Parts: sequence; structure tokens; C-alpha cells
Amino acid sequence: MKQWFQQLPNYVQAAIFATIAAITAAGFSVTVRLATQELPPLEVVFFRNLFGFLLIVPVSLRAGISSIHTTRWRMFFLRAIFSMGAMSFWFSALAYLPLAEATTLNFTVPLFGTVLAAIFLKEQIRHHRIIALVAGFAGVAIIIRPGSDTMQLASILPVVAAVCMASAGMTIKSLARTDSSPNVVLYTMLLMTPMTLIPALFVWETPSWHVIMILLIGTTMANITQLCNTSAFRLFDYSFVIGFNYLRLPFVVVVALVMFGEIPEIWLLPGAGLIVGSAIYIARREAILAREAKRFDREHSSPATDLDPPPRQRPAPDTRPSASMAFDVQKPVETKDGDQGKTNNDRDTTDGAEKQDSKPAPK
Repeated sequence: MKQWFQQLPNYVQAAIFATIAAITAAGFSVTVRLATQELPPLEVVFFRNLFGFLLIVPVSLRAGISSIHTTRWRMFFLRAIFSMGAMSFWFSALAYLPLAEATTLNFTVPLFGTVLAAIFLKEQIRHHRIIALVAGFAGVAIIIRPGSDTMQLASILPVVAAVCMASAGMTIKSLARTDSSPNVVLYTMLLMTPMTLIPALFVWETPSWHVIMILLIGTTMANITQLCNTSAFRLFDYSFVIGFNYLRLPFVVVVALVMFGEIPEIWLLPGAGLIVGSAIYIARREAILAREAKRFDREHSSPATDLDPPPRQRPAPDTRPSASMAFDVQKPVETKDGDQGKTNNDRDTTDGAEKQDSKPAPK
């Protein structure tokens, strides 16, 4: 099974990892909502990082102590800051907003992620991907309906969380080039656990065993989400992978309806159609480009050509010798015998004839 999976194209592997991450992220949002009904959001953030660190340590140590070595502590610290902000704002949004609304507002992540990818990763975002992202953002706008009751102060929380998530995504893309997926999660949890303990102490409430079990389940889902996202970022372009974040919406809507009785508004249907449709279009476009890349013998995942038609195939340079190279025209060489004006070829021919004439005639 593992060998079959590794033989798939990179964009297919990345799409599978990103889809699994979307499903587990939806489940994680539900566990946060349940936990924040008893504990403050900032305390839930601390327990999520504490349990996440305890669960990821055995996975990282399985490959040996030497495998967890890293030299990029500054980048890990930067990622921990962005992730801490993302969790704090996101958990608060899940506590104070309906799940569907919080999720749709958080879908501004691809917008910020695309801009940051173009600035820091030098990825050229061309018209095919722009159209897909605009369509997804239009779907979000249809669901939010600016000026309606959903535009409240709490609605700012998931948007700010989206900015932090997009920034953290940039650091993940960078760290994935040098560190393994378990190491990226391990060092992030290692730094974030003491960082999130400080604000949690100001609102501390003793948790029950029921909440602790919910947090353990949620932490497991969150770790799976991070591992899958990191693997997807390693395999393919960031802006392509982040598009699958849209798939959280239908999963969240179903679970919120069943568990919390949150009936989605009618505007959610066309908005979700645009959002999911944009992600499907991006995946389909990438499959077409992969086939064209094989035909043109070029790599299909490069920052300059991603999600755009390949350039026209230029004719191969003519490496055949020219007419002047085909005939070795030699300059006249001055000799001791004064036969100036004869070329090397002429001299070879003359010398050969003289040698043949100098042979004694047969008796």
C-alpha cells in the first residue's frame, strides 16, 4: 500500500494528505467547541499544545535521537509565535460564533496565503489560480453577507486567525525543506507549550476528566492535521495545497447540525458550492497540467509555471556541424622546400605520392 501510494504523482499525494487534513480539522473544531463550553479558550490552547507535545514525542523518537536534530530554531520560534496567535484567535472564534460562520470567515486563509506566497516564496500566481481563489472568496462573501447580523465584533476573530495561519503556513513551507514532518510538529509543540501556559494561568479553571478526554481526542486530530498538511506542503505548491482547506466547510456543517442543532442558512448552499467548486477546479487543472508536463518533458510543479499552460515547445538547438566545419579548410603552410600555398591535405597527398614513386619497381 505504501509503495503504491509513493508511486502516485506528487499533486495526487498532496491532495490526499490535504483532504485528510481537512476532515480531521473539522473534527478538531468540534472538540474545541465542546471543551470551550467548560474551559476558557486560552486554557484550551495550552492543553492542546501540552497533549500535542506528549503525543508527538514517541513518533519523533521512533527514528532515533539523531533524526530530531535541527539548526533552524529561529524559524521554529517564528512559527510558534504565528501558531500561538492562530490558535488563540481561532479557539475564541469557535467558542463565540456558530461553527459554520466561524469556518467560512476563516476561509480568508487562502487569500492571505496566496499573497504571502507571492511575496516571500516568490511564487507567481497567475490567472487560473486567481480566478479559482476569487470564486472561493466570493462564496465566502455570499455566506457572510456583509452588513447582516453575522458581521459582529466576534467575526473579526477568525479573520485575524486566518492571517496568523497563513503566516504560519509560510514557515511550514520553509521548514519542510529541511526538517521532517514529525520534527516540525515536535519543535512547534515544544516551544508553544510554555508560551501558551502564561496567558492560561490568568484564566485558569480546573478541568474535569471529561474535558481532558475531549482534549486528548482533539489533540490527536490536530496532530494528524499538522502532519498531513506538512507532508502536503513538502510534496507540492503551497497555494495548491491550501485550496483544500475549503473542504472543511461541508464536514463542519453536517457535524454542527447533528451535534449542536445549528441549521445553516440558505445562503450557505451557493457559497459552499463556489468554495468547493474552486478547490475541485484547482485539482482538475493541476491534473491537466501534469499530463501536459509529461508531453513537454518538463517539471509540472515549478513556481513560474504552476497552474498555467506550458510554454510552446521550442525546437531543439541544431547541433549538426555547419558547412564550414564539415570541410576542414586549412591555411597554407610554409615549408622548408618552398612549397608555399599547399595545404596540409595537399602536402599529405604529395608526400604519399612521392613515397609511392620512390619504391623500387618489381623485377
